[in-house]
Amino acid sequence: MDPGLEPVRNVLTAGGAKAGLKWLTQPSARRILDALADGTCSLTHEGLDTLLPNKSVSFLRATLVTAGVLPARDEQFAALEKWITSTTEAVTDDGERQLVRRFATWHHLRRLRRQAPKHPVTSNQSASVRSAVRAAVTLLGWLREQDTALALCTQSHLDEWIDGGPTTRYSARGFIEWCRKNRHIGKDLEIATREKQSHVQPTDEDERWAVSRRLMHDDDIAIEDRFAGLLVLLYAQPISVVSELPVTAVITEGPQTSLRLGDTPLLLPDPLDTIARRLLARRRGHTTTGTLSDSPWLFPGAFPGQHLSHPHLRKRLNRLGIYSRPGRASALMGLSTQLPAAVLTELLGISPGTATAWTQSGGNWARYAAELQSRSQPAG
Repeated sequence: MDPGLEPVRNVLTAGGAKAGLKWLTQPSARRILDALADGTCSLTHEGLDTLLPNKSVSFLRATLVTAGVLPARDEQFAALEKWITSTTEAVTDDGERQLVRRFATWHHLRRLRRQAPKHPVTSNQSASVRSAVRAAVTLLGWLREQDTALALCTQSHLDEWIDGGPTTRYSARGFIEWCRKNRHIGKDLEIATREKQSHVQPTDEDERWAVSRRLMHDDDIAIEDRFAGLLVLLYAQPISVVSELPVTAVITEGPQTSLRLGDTPLLLPDPLDTIARRLLARRRGHTTTGTLSDSPWLFPGAFPGQHLSHPHLRKRLNRLGIYSRPGRASALMGLSTQLPAAVLTELLGISPGTATAWTQSGGNWARYAAELQSRSQPAG
């Protein structure tokens, strides 16, 4: 065996030879090892990037990073860079291709790169950038169909384009702003902010507490789902935040258990404290191959060193009848009538603006709840 591939064998057998052999039975895994063995793929991030993306490649990469064979990198950022390159390469017009690439690189990637040391790119950020780039490409293609160059685009063109298609076209707003600042279009052109959707109807209060009680006491539900669901329904936590909680967020001191969501740890009541301790003791990913140490995440993902993705966690909670936006709205409705905005921010990590908005609206919630109740009553 090539001595350079010794680290690969070590990580595959770290969980036991049986686990390593099971992984090798996958055709995609064999193709990866063949490419490493014959030298067509180097044992680097760049080398693995040349392979057809699949779960086997992602798993091996994560395992090698966890083992220290490869340096850690922001996979969301790397995937976004690759996507931008392939998407812009598909633009046939040279000028349009270069313009969209500059927009993606200097407006979006530069900002994300500056934030990277403190905040790795999230899937929501990646999706937002992709949506903006797609919308820019679509707009330029539409203008070409109208025999209109971007420099000759008028407000009427933009209004017609927005009105004639799906709401995703509003994602081109940032592109138009960037073009205006860089003098690619007229200084007065803009895409108006999309009107906000109507207020999310909170989960019925009785239903929220019924589901919460079930999560507290039903041992047939996975401990991960119980704890995650309760954080949504009781503490208004976004699923994206829950899925990325580190193990260190749970603090055990004698009989007390606290959870750090904001600046100040939140003391957990019974039985939530018991559920948190059980989760802490049982945390594990969905895989054993190549696992070299305990995961740093409270909700480990399928790949070593990675947390559970929030889309996957959302699906799991949806199966239990827990929906993030209505559930969080209901929790915030209750919390905002009991706690000041500063306390909500300090304990729950909610932004000061959001906390202030909810507490200032607190006096209206009683009337709003009464309206919901009257809507559910049959006409007399």
